[in-house]
Amino acid sequence: MTVKKIDQEEVNEMHDREKIEKSRDVPGAFDEEDEADTAGLMAMYEESFKPVEPGQIVEGEVVSIDRDKVLLDIGYKFEGEVAKKEFADIDGQVDLHVGDRVEVYFATRDEEGYPILSRQEVQTEKLLDRIGEIYESGGTIKGRILSQVKGGFFVDIGIRAFLPASQLDVKPAKNAEEWIGTDHEFKILQFDKAERNVVISRRVLIEARRRQQQEEALQRLQVDDVVTGSITNITDYGLFVDLGGVTGLVHVSNLSWIPVRQHPSKIYSVGDEVSVKVLDIDTESRKVSLGIKQLAPNPWDTLEQQYPKGAVIEGKVKKVTDFGIFVGILEGINGLVHVSDMSWTQTVKPSDYYHKGQNVQAKILEIDREKERVNLGIKQLYPNPWDELPGKYPAGTPVDGKIINIADFGIFVEIDEGIQGLVHVSELPPGEGGNPLSEFNVGQEVRARVLEVLPGEKKIRLSMKSGTAEKSKSKTAQKTGKSQTAGSADSPGAGGADTAFGQLLREKIQDQDNGEQGEDEDSD
Repeated sequence: MTVKKIDQEEVNEMHDREKIEKSRDVPGAFDEEDEADTAGLMAMYEESFKPVEPGQIVEGEVVSIDRDKVLLDIGYKFEGEVAKKEFADIDGQVDLHVGDRVEVYFATRDEEGYPILSRQEVQTEKLLDRIGEIYESGGTIKGRILSQVKGGFFVDIGIRAFLPASQLDVKPAKNAEEWIGTDHEFKILQFDKAERNVVISRRVLIEARRRQQQEEALQRLQVDDVVTGSITNITDYGLFVDLGGVTGLVHVSNLSWIPVRQHPSKIYSVGDEVSVKVLDIDTESRKVSLGIKQLAPNPWDTLEQQYPKGAVIEGKVKKVTDFGIFVGILEGINGLVHVSDMSWTQTVKPSDYYHKGQNVQAKILEIDREKERVNLGIKQLYPNPWDELPGKYPAGTPVDGKIINIADFGIFVEIDEGIQGLVHVSELPPGEGGNPLSEFNVGQEVRARVLEVLPGEKKIRLSMKSGTAEKSKSKTAQKTGKSQTAGSADSPGAGGADTAFGQLLREKIQDQDNGEQGEDEDSD
């Protein structure tokens, strides 16, 4: 350090001060005017030695400029030095002259009492003051990401600040190296001037901008609006679409009128531009429900016009179940043919007659628009044979058929394809040992007589009494080696009152039995 030399002016000032001090003890030495001048001189003298303390920014005058140093007078008892390079501009040039007044930072004193000055610290102190003002006002500051460190990044905002990794972006950074050297706006989260500790965030600014954009978007959007957006995410339950400030959800149920059987990512990709219709807006939760299928007509709205009740459709079997088959009518709309609507005369097992992909015809029986269901029928394509049976088989008509089932109460005989009649045990001839069923087996061909056809109940009552009785007697005669005589009561050629009476009596008994059979069937 160079000791400041005392010039002649300072000697004069010291002399004047000494003179003033001595004159105070001599009464009348100065008049009032002299006293006023003396007070002014004293004030100037005190000002010239105003205390300068470390930790302050002070103004100094350039006393001299050397090759590496600049000597400054800061009003302290010693002059101070500053490295010349601290005054260099961005090109390394120093534009400084003797007599210039500059601000420097009085950092501290060395062991000998000389001031330690810094021009650079002036800029830092001013920057810290500015950072403090920005922090207090909630403003932002620009910075450049310098390097990655544990837990985050160092950022140059004039001084080094810390950016936590979680505050870089709204999403975790996949490649931190891509961010090094990039410039951004930041918000100051924490600031300690004394420790020169600054913590900043980029994420809070992004979130704040998004909230503002959300507010603007929510005010701009209206239900039923059709807008275009970009897909930002795809999940099992739908698509998230960015509408420019707000993100809406297209639920999987609103993707298509046709049920979506595959993952949405098989149909759409992130980044795709899609048109959507605004279905609902919840301003409190900031949620927007969107739809894609609503941009197209709902095929259910026009289905009944295209296929009115009674219309015949042709489609492929989409699914076979135990209770029926599903047949495609339009894309995304299937109808059910219930097992009961497959045949007029049989109980059908669907898998025995139909398979997936098979082309079938069916008739529209009913369309339930509210439940979005269609009932179809296959048997309705053909006349109901039961409606024709009363005319085809009037009472008393002899029929031939095959026994398909034997029950305790009678036998079932198939007299036409899918048409069965019941011969009640009371309408069977007596069998051996008194058991009427003992003479019959499943698959046996028999002849019977129609008693009654009930189309509404899908029942036919049959009788085998007369035919079977004659057949049994003929068999008995053959066994005994005897033939019927002309006088036999059952002989076709028998005449006289006995034969006529016997036939009349049998018919009377048969009518009584038929009445009992009807009662038995009703009770069954």
